[in-house]
Amino acid sequence: MRILHIIGGGDVGGAKTEVISLLSRITRTYGTTGEAVVRLISLREGDFADTAREAGIDTVVIPTRGAALERGRVLRAARDFRPDLLHCHGARANLIGVLLKNRLGVPVISTMHSDYRLDYLGSPLRHLSFGSINSLALRRVDYFTCVSDRMARTMITRGFNPERCFVVYNGIDYTPAADRPDRAAYWQTYGYHWKPGDVVCVLAARLTAVKDVPTLLYAAAKAMERVPALHLVIGGDGEDRNALEALARELNIAARVTFAGWVKDTRTFFAAADINVLCSISETFPYSVTEGIREGCATIVTDVGGMPELIRSGYDGFIVQPRDRDTLADRLAALAGDETLRCTFSERLYRRASERFSLDRMAADQVDIYRTVLRRCSRPYTRDGVVICGAYGKGNAGDDAILEAIVREMRSIDPDMPVRVLSRSPGETRLKYRVSSTFTFNLPGVVRAFSKARLYINGGGSLIQDITSSRSLWFYLWTLSQARRQEMRVMMYGCGIGPLLREANKKRAARVLNRSVDVITLREDDSARELARMGVTCPKIIAAADPALTILPNEEGLVHAMEEQGLSMTGKYLAVCVRPWKGFHADVFADAARYAYERYGWETVLLPVELPRDLEACEAVARLLTVPHRTIRERYPADVTIGLLTKMRGAMAMRLHALIFAASAGVPLAGIAYDPKVIGFMRYMRQENVCALSEATAERLCGFIDAMAATEQAAVAANTERLRELERRNRNAAAELLR
Repeated sequence: MRILHIIGGGDVGGAKTEVISLLSRITRTYGTTGEAVVRLISLREGDFADTAREAGIDTVVIPTRGAALERGRVLRAARDFRPDLLHCHGARANLIGVLLKNRLGVPVISTMHSDYRLDYLGSPLRHLSFGSINSLALRRVDYFTCVSDRMARTMITRGFNPERCFVVYNGIDYTPAADRPDRAAYWQTYGYHWKPGDVVCVLAARLTAVKDVPTLLYAAAKAMERVPALHLVIGGDGEDRNALEALARELNIAARVTFAGWVKDTRTFFAAADINVLCSISETFPYSVTEGIREGCATIVTDVGGMPELIRSGYDGFIVQPRDRDTLADRLAALAGDETLRCTFSERLYRRASERFSLDRMAADQVDIYRTVLRRCSRPYTRDGVVICGAYGKGNAGDDAILEAIVREMRSIDPDMPVRVLSRSPGETRLKYRVSSTFTFNLPGVVRAFSKARLYINGGGSLIQDITSSRSLWFYLWTLSQARRQEMRVMMYGCGIGPLLREANKKRAARVLNRSVDVITLREDDSARELARMGVTCPKIIAAADPALTILPNEEGLVHAMEEQGLSMTGKYLAVCVRPWKGFHADVFADAARYAYERYGWETVLLPVELPRDLEACEAVARLLTVPHRTIRERYPADVTIGLLTKMRGAMAMRLHALIFAASAGVPLAGIAYDPKVIGFMRYMRQENVCALSEATAERLCGFIDAMAATEQAAVAANTERLRELERRNRNAAAELLR
């Protein structure tokens, strides 16, 4: 494949480093085999183009001004190169790219090096002109690579297609400098008379409004009062430099702040420092942070861009909120005054960054994106993809887990297949699952989605029931009928059936299912019996299992959640998952929790599955407890919740998906059934620790605790694996319908 990159050519700092590092590594790794041939067009002669040539990048300079003139010259150069796609960097390049894409007949990718709405923040006229033109041009770009997940989320919230936004983290070669510099001699070149014992904090940035250097100066002034050895060196230049120098004098720290100007040798700059700070109000994934990590700096950053994905605050660095002077001062003083802490943080962060954010990883990820874009562009322009509908977007962890599993399984069938989800919260669904989404009850939108897709998936969960209301049943039956009218294949995926209490609803449901559905995969045996009683015979019916069983624990998220909740990795805990329901008595569960602690030393962890709805019931139990316990009030993703459950000795739950999560975690479980589906699942799991909510007494629940204490986790794991094998039938049935 042949990739033509276009850039303005006046770039400095992170954007310059990223583009040149990426293209040189792609050229060396993939260019020799012809797998990825790269050419770079710079719209300006100068340092950027010279550096690109020195890095071995095929570089052409077209130094003209005005989009119309540039368009013609770039078009001729592009036709000479015959690209398969255009990759643009920055406002001028984006405009040229969208003007050329139809003439060349190739897709256009733009890398989001920064938040385009904050570009030119210090120059109102350029912000209004170049910024506005760039905003319009980006709406015509086909695909985006974002240098942090937060930047991708920003693009999605602004209406860009989530299936066209990719994330490629900036990478560097993490081999540190061979020799450490003579600090006294090095800093002397910038007019700073370093002496042994000084703690050097550095900032490398353009001195513009978005970098918010004043906050650093205020924080440094406070930190210097506590740690007199602290010295600040600011590497960079820009329109705010004079004002910043004046502020340093005003704060009486001018003698302890060095303005070094532009720094070309960043390796030595960071190697001669102890602490590296980022204080911006907006970033994506700045090289100034990773370059400091490579040279062994302890790191403090603001909560911008991809920094939370790089740094675990308090473990391998510090993250503070933008413009929070006081916290930044505290963190500066803490690191400046503790050499052991600086070393611990820097060593931990180096290991993490070098494993996850290397230059080779960045180049490989970008080339994979090129392959994906070209694959997608070669797909025939016909009906394509899948529409998924269920009780999504309501904040229920069980339904969220189902959707996560179904989307992942669809991607495993075809990673390029368009996926659209009908959701009560389409914006949240787009962000969380990176799929297109339509409001569930936007009926014209639903019909349009059906007209473009090949397969309609209804499920999972228990959608065909009228215990909550008949209206929801009628809606889901309408979607099944409408999908069939739109000539889609129709599947009910890993679902439960019933209970249907009204005879008219049973007849209506049976009629629609027989006429409209191709395949029904079920999550337990009771649903098969319910379909038989209803007279549903036409769809192919397959015994499967709940899709959420495929979700595995998130180990890294588990560690963070355990620390956040004050739980020990070696503690003994009983998870109690309750919900408000007629017949729920908090005292029964409180008595069982006391027994678990007194008999086995298990502390109770009250774990709500649907927040905030379940929190009321959890707190009702907590108020009655005098033994050690925790109430979890945060909403964690399903994989983190499952991770938490792996640290439990047992799980006692009312909600079905709490039991499914516990089964995925391999934890002994006990079910208290407010709904027949709970009993059905426990039977399917071959578990006997279950009773109806109306039969739940303290004595009975204490018996469940004894049974869980005696249960081998291996037996639970074996049953879970059996159900996972059955669950694969869901995916296989969908794959068959998509052929």
